[in-house]
Amino acid sequence: MESIPRLTYFTGRGRAEKIRLLLAEAGVDYEEVDVGPWHLTDKPPQFLDLKASGKLAFGKLPLWEEPGGARVVQSGAILRHIARKTGLHGRDALEAAACDEIIDAVEEVVDRARAIMDAEPAKLAELLPLVIGEELPRWLEQLDRIVKNNPSGFFVGSSVTVADTTVFSLLEMLSDNGLSESIATYSGLSGFLQRMKQRPGLSRYLSSPRRHPPQLLVSM
Repeated sequence: MESIPRLTYFTGRGRAEKIRLLLAEAGVDYEEVDVGPWHLTDKPPQFLDLKASGKLAFGKLPLWEEPGGARVVQSGAILRHIARKTGLHGRDALEAAACDEIIDAVEEVVDRARAIMDAEPAKLAELLPLVIGEELPRWLEQLDRIVKNNPSGFFVGSSVTVADTTVFSLLEMLSDNGLSESIATYSGLSGFLQRMKQRPGLSRYLSSPRRHPPQLLVSM
């Protein structure tokens, strides 16, 4: 095993991006293994070999490995594990629960975005106005209210946590898909987005060559 942790995933941002953003904020040095592009029926050989090795408890990526042999799978579990280890999961049990609320809320929004990506053209015409026009504004309004109500300017407590990097990952995804103007209508979120971009670890990662190009939901 290497002397630094290892994150294994497919080519692209996908479910691993929120983990990468947390690692960037925490200043954790890690190796990344790219097994190749995801395809529904034509799986990358490196992924199939890894799956056959028994390292993937549920046969899926991402995979997080640490010096000493510890392994964690499932993106949410990896995210929380790293947050706890780096002190970014809140200062106490109540703050940790508040972080988890934000993580789960963002995952619900992302799940709806994935529904758009996977939709057939006929279904897409029905989903797009529902998700983008009705559901997303409700989620953004709630997130805007939360960050505005915290004097620190963060989502949980008085300092940055995994809740902040997770919301940042969502806002980045929306901006990459042409929804910057929608975010700008929420002053709390737009200010939060700009502050997060200026954080040293995130700023370095955002401009680094190791970051994958954005993944577009649909051609809008």
